[in-house]
Amino acid sequence: MELSSLKGVFMDGLIDSKIDEGSVLIEANSNVVGHHLKAKKRPLIDVTVGAKRKRIVGIDENECETADHSRKVTVGQPYCVDKSDWDSSCVVPSIAKSDWDSSCVASSIAKSDSGSSYVVSSVASTILGVKLTLTSIESSEYGQNISPLVVEFASETNGRLHVKAYDPNNARWEVPASVSPIPTPPSVAPTSPQFTYQYAQVGQPFFFKVIRKSTSEVLFSTAGTSLQFADQYLELSTTLPTNYNIYGLGEHVRPLRITPGSSLTLWSLDIQHPVDINLYGSHPFYLDLRPSGDAHGVFLRNCNGMDVKTDTNLLTYKIIGGILDFYFMLGPEPEAVVQQYHEIIGRPHMPPYWSLGWHQCRYGYPNIQAVEEVVAKYSANKIPLDTMWTDIDYMDAYKDFTLDPVNYPTSQVQSFVSDLHSKGMRYVVIVDPGIPTETGYGPYDDGVQQGIFIKDESSNILVGNVWPGPCAFPDFLNPATTPYWQTQIAKFRSNFVDVDGLWIDMNEASNFSNDTTDTLNGTAKALPEVNDPQEIHAAADGHPLQNGHSHRGHSKGTGARCAQFSPNDPPYAINNSGSKAALNTKTLDMTAVHYQGVLEYNCKNLYGHTEAIATHTALENIIGKRSFVLSRSTWPGSGAYTAHWTGDNNSTYEDMHYSIPGMLSFQLFGIPHVGADIGGFEGAATEELCSRWTQLGAFYPFARNHNGLGQPPQEPYVWSSVAAIARDVLAIRYSILPYYYTLFYKAHRPISPGNAPAATVVRPLFFEFPTDPKTYDIDQQFLIGGGLLISPVLKQGATSVSAYFPAGKWYDWYSHEVVSSAGGETKELPTPIDHIQIQVRGGTVIPLQCPALTTAASRSNSFSLLVALDTAGNATGDLYLDDGESLSMSQHTFIAYQATCSNLTATVTDTEYAANCPPLTRVTIIGVDGTPSHVELNGAAIDFKFNPATSELVLPSLDVKMSMQFAITWA
Repeated sequence: MELSSLKGVFMDGLIDSKIDEGSVLIEANSNVVGHHLKAKKRPLIDVTVGAKRKRIVGIDENECETADHSRKVTVGQPYCVDKSDWDSSCVVPSIAKSDWDSSCVASSIAKSDSGSSYVVSSVASTILGVKLTLTSIESSEYGQNISPLVVEFASETNGRLHVKAYDPNNARWEVPASVSPIPTPPSVAPTSPQFTYQYAQVGQPFFFKVIRKSTSEVLFSTAGTSLQFADQYLELSTTLPTNYNIYGLGEHVRPLRITPGSSLTLWSLDIQHPVDINLYGSHPFYLDLRPSGDAHGVFLRNCNGMDVKTDTNLLTYKIIGGILDFYFMLGPEPEAVVQQYHEIIGRPHMPPYWSLGWHQCRYGYPNIQAVEEVVAKYSANKIPLDTMWTDIDYMDAYKDFTLDPVNYPTSQVQSFVSDLHSKGMRYVVIVDPGIPTETGYGPYDDGVQQGIFIKDESSNILVGNVWPGPCAFPDFLNPATTPYWQTQIAKFRSNFVDVDGLWIDMNEASNFSNDTTDTLNGTAKALPEVNDPQEIHAAADGHPLQNGHSHRGHSKGTGARCAQFSPNDPPYAINNSGSKAALNTKTLDMTAVHYQGVLEYNCKNLYGHTEAIATHTALENIIGKRSFVLSRSTWPGSGAYTAHWTGDNNSTYEDMHYSIPGMLSFQLFGIPHVGADIGGFEGAATEELCSRWTQLGAFYPFARNHNGLGQPPQEPYVWSSVAAIARDVLAIRYSILPYYYTLFYKAHRPISPGNAPAATVVRPLFFEFPTDPKTYDIDQQFLIGGGLLISPVLKQGATSVSAYFPAGKWYDWYSHEVVSSAGGETKELPTPIDHIQIQVRGGTVIPLQCPALTTAASRSNSFSLLVALDTAGNATGDLYLDDGESLSMSQHTFIAYQATCSNLTATVTDTEYAANCPPLTRVTIIGVDGTPSHVELNGAAIDFKFNPATSELVLPSLDVKMSMQFAITWA
C-alpha cells in the first residue's frame, strides 16, 4: 500500500488527518486526552472522537492487554487499539487487510518511517510561537530518553526562527550568555516572517518542519527521523534535497562543499592538519543553498562534542551533551544568511589597519639578532613588512610573560621593538595558556592566590604537561581570570616589551601527557554531579544569564549503556581524531572542573574562545586601541575578538589548495580575518611552491609567512625570484587595502535596512552567483568582496589556470582588457611563474591607495579609483576611512560611489575625518563605450586620456579632497 493512500483513512475517516509521505505522520484535528498507567511511567495517549476511545499510543503489548484492549499495531511506534476498531480478521475499517501481517502489525511500513521516540502530549501557545511537551515512548541506544521534554518555537525576527528542546525538570548545561550572546527575544512576534513551521499535534510522534513561506519549500524537516534526548546522547536529523549544497560545520581540512557520506566531528583538538579529522575549532553552523538561489542557515548553539553525518538525503547530529538549541536564518541571499548568523553570535571585530599588512614569523629564530636580520633583509629587498613575530623561542624556558635572558635579552628586544615602532611597524609574540607550576614564578603565584586555575575532580589545581613541563591552566570561565590575565599582559609590556598584539596558541587546550593524576596536593573528593554556571560572569555583568536555567550539567543516566554519568567514556563515542579516540586525548581530562563546577566535558570547545575574549579585553584596556589577537581554537562568536589562522599545515600543493576552502569557511563562521601559514608550516617549501603560495597568500585577509622548527628558511627574500614576486603581489595587496578595510567595516557594522547584506571579506563564487550551479563546488578560486576574482595556480609545474567566469563582464587586472563577457564559461589562462590571475568584475568601483613598504606609509599616499563598468555602463562601490585604530570609530568618513550613464558620483557622509586624508589623484574607468570628447569634474573641464583598444578612460591629474562630493561626466 502506498503511503500516500493512507491520507484521511485512519479512524474510519472520523479524524481529519494528513499523512506526510515517507514519514507516516498524522496531523489530527481531534480532542486528545493523556494519562499514565500506574504500573509504569509510560504515556497512554487516548485519541477520542466524541466519547469513544479510538487509539492509545506509547504502551507495549502487555500494557495493552492489561488495559483491556487488544491488537497491538506497530506503525513505527507501539500502538494499542480498542477491540471495537478491528474486525475478526485484524482489519481496521477502510484499511486493507493486506497491509497488516498476521499479528496485526503494519508490515509494509518500516519502523524508521514513523519517526521520533517522542510523542506530543501537550501544545500551548506563547507570545512568539508555541510550546510542545513531549513524552518519551522508547529508550535511546545510548541511555534512557529524558521525559518529559519541552520544545519551544519562537519567531524572533522576520528572518529568524528559534527552536529549543530542553529538559523542563532538570536544567542542563547550556553555553553561558556572557560567553556567547543570546539574542534578546522581541516583546511581540514579527509581522512578516519569511517562514512558517509545522509540528506534530497531540498524540502524534514528534516532528517539525521549517518552510520558506514565499516558495513553500521545506528547509528543515525531522519528519520520519528519530529524536533521541538521553543524558549523554542527543540525536536529531533533517532530510535534505537530492544533490544538496551545504557548507560549514568546521573546523576541518576538506573541500568547501559538504558531500553525502561525510562524517564531521566537532571537538577541539591539537592535531597537525589531517584531512577530514576534527581540528582546533568547533562551529556547528551550516549554510544550505538551493537551486533557486535561495539560501538559509542552521546554527546549533551547543558546545559539546558531536558528530554531524550526511547521507544521500539526510543530515544527522549526534551530540554527547547539552541541549538542542537551533536558530534558523532565512536569508535568502547567502550573504544575508551569514549576516543574520553574525547578528546572533556577534559581528566580526574591526581589525586595526596595520594588521592587514604582511606578517613574518617562524618557530626557530634562535635569538633577537636573527629576528633583526629578517627585518633588515625585508628592507634591503624592498619587500613590504608590517609586523614581525616571534614564536616560543623568545621565552625563558618556554614560560609565558618572560624573555630568554641569553638569546632575547630585555634591553636588546626593547631596542629592536622601539626601532620597529619608529618605522611604523609592529611586534607580536605567542602566548600559550599553560602556566608552569613553579613557585616563585609570578603568573603562577598570582593564579594560585587568586584561585583562577582549573581544578581536578578532587578540587586540586589540575596539572598538565605542555612546552615548559608541568602546567596549570587559567579558567577563563571564571570572571576573575580576565583581570588576572590583563595584569600579566600589562606587567609583560611594562617590564619587558610593549607588544602590539598577542598570538594565543595551544588553546584547545593542548596537553601532551593526558596525565590527570599529577595534581597539586589535596584530598580526593567525589566527582561533582551538578555543573551550575548560572552565575558565570554574573558579578561582571550585574545580572544572571539570560537563559532561565540553572544549568545542571547532566543528570545520571539510567539507560542500559549509561548506568551513571561518565565524562571520559560516554556511551556514544564521537569520532575524535578519526579513530574514536578518548575525549581527553592530547587535552585536559573531562573531569576537570571549571568555575561554578562546570566540567571540562561540557565546556572544552569554549576554551580558546574564552581565552580570546580575555586577551582581547585585556589588550584594549591596556593599550586603549583596537586589539589584535590571533587564536588557534575558536567557537561561534570568536570573530568578535580574534583573528584565526588555519594551523599547522604542510608545505604541499594540497595544503595550499585546502587553505582556500578553510579561509572561505571561516567567513561563514564569523571570523573573516583569517589565513594560512604561507609556504606551509611543516616540510621544506620549494622555490616554486613558495612563489605560488606567496601569490595566493598575498590575498588572504590575514597574510603571514610562517614555518616550523628545523625547516629550511622560506622568507620570500631567500630566493631572488620569490622576492620579485613578493614585491609585485604585495604592491597589489597594499594598493587594495582601502577596499579590504571597507569590507571589514561593512562586516562589522550593524544590519541597517538601507544597507545591502555584508558579512564576508572574501567569498565563494556562489555567494555572488547563487543561481549558477557551476559555482557550487568551486573552491580553487575566490572573490574579494564582490569585485575581484582570484584564480591562483595550485598545481606543481602548472603554467596555466582553468578559471571559471560567471555571468557578467570580467576585466584583466593588469591590462584592463575584457577576459570574459559571455557568462558561465571556463577559460584556460596562461599563468607563468611570476603571475597570478586577477580579474575585476564589471559593475564594481575599487578604491585604491598608492602602496608602500608599510601600511603606515601607504596611508599617507594618495587615493585612486578603478571603475569597471558592466555591460549597461554601471558600477558601484564604497570606501570607509578612519584612523585605523581607535576603539570608538566615531571619527570616520564613508563614501558611496556610483557610475551610471557616463557619470560617476561620490556621495560623502561624515566628512570630518576625510578632511585630513590624502587626496584622490587618479580615476581609471574601463569599459567606456565610444571615445569621449570631453570630461568634466563638477562642471569644469579636466584633462583625460583614452585608450580605444581597451575602452579605458584615465583621469591622471586630479586633486580632489576625499571629503568633497563630486560628479565626473564624460561624453
